[in-house]
Amino acid sequence: DGHVLFDVSTNSTYGKLSQRNLDELIAGARVEIAPYKKNPSDFVLWKPSSANQPGWSSPWVEENQLGRPGWHIECSAMSQKYLGDTFDIHAGGVDLVFPHHENEIAQSQCANGLDSFAKIWMHNGFLTIEGEKMSKSLGNFTNLAEAIDTAGSRALRLLAMQTHYRHAMEMGRDALMAASTAISRLDAFQRRMIAANVDLEDGEIEPSAVADFKAAMDDDFGTPMALDQAFGVVRKANAALDDGDLATAGLGARTALTLFSVLGIKIGLSEQDERSGPDAAEIELLIEQRRLARDGKDFAAADQIRDELADMGIVLEDTSSGVTWYRR
Repeated sequence: DGHVLFDVSTNSTYGKLSQRNLDELIAGARVEIAPYKKNPSDFVLWKPSSANQPGWSSPWVEENQLGRPGWHIECSAMSQKYLGDTFDIHAGGVDLVFPHHENEIAQSQCANGLDSFAKIWMHNGFLTIEGEKMSKSLGNFTNLAEAIDTAGSRALRLLAMQTHYRHAMEMGRDALMAASTAISRLDAFQRRMIAANVDLEDGEIEPSAVADFKAAMDDDFGTPMALDQAFGVVRKANAALDDGDLATAGLGARTALTLFSVLGIKIGLSEQDERSGPDAAEIELLIEQRRLARDGKDFAAADQIRDELADMGIVLEDTSSGVTWYRR
C-alpha cells in the first residue's frame, strides 16, 4: 500500500535502549495491526502522501504515487548529514525513548552497517506545576522570564539542579520561592563569614569534599547529590564558626563557594543575580546619605532611603560593625 517498513524481527538488538524484550513487545501489543505490518512493532520508513501533503517519487511505488519519509527516518537522515554516522550525545525527552529513539538506533545502525549510533543517550524529565505536567493547553505554563522575575536566575538554576535531569522537575511558585530562600541563606552564609573576618580568598579547600562532589557529578551528572555535598560543607563551616574555629570555618567556606561556583551559582554581595539595578557605588552613596540623615535625627529621610533601596531590590542589614547590603 505504498509503505516501506522496518521489520523489527530481523534486528536482534532492537529494544536495547528502552530495555524492552522484542518477543514481549510483539506478544504484548494491544493495538490493531495494520495489514501491511508483519509485527505490531514494525515501523514506517516511507509512507504515501495524499494530494495535500508534501510528496516525492520513490523506487518502491508506482511512478504516479508520491510519498514522504516517516518521522523516525527524518531524524536519522538529519543527524547523519550534520553529525555523521556516529556521534557523541543524543538527547530528548523521556517520552521519546520508545519507540522514537529505539527506531532511530535500529534503522541507523542497519543502514550504516555499524554497531554504534549515538555513544551517550540523555533523556530529560518533564516540567511540572503543582504536580501536573506543564503545558499551554492546561494554562499552567511558566516561561523562563516569569520564573526569573519571581525568584531570580540563581534560584532557578539551583531549582533545576536540585532535580536529576531525568526526573520530573516541579516548577511551581512554592518550589521557586523555596529555592530563592536557599539562595538567600547562602548569601547570608557568606556575609556571616565576612563579618567574622574569615579569609574567603586565599587558602586551601577541602580535598575530600571536592572528591565527594566530583563523584556525585560523575554519576550520571548527579547534581542533586553534588548540591547535598556543597550544602553539607556550608553546615559544617557554620558549626565551626559557632565554635570559634576560624581556620576550619574558612576552609569550609572557601570549599563551599568553590563548589557552588562550579555549578554556576554565584554567592555573595557582588552577585547581580542577572537582574537590572543600581551598581555598588550608587548603593554605597545612598547608604552614606542614610547614615548622615540618621546622625542628624532625620529618621523620616533615613527610612525613605531604605524604602527606595528596597524598591530597587536592595536589602540593608544594620549590624554592630556597620551596614551591610545584598540584592534580593
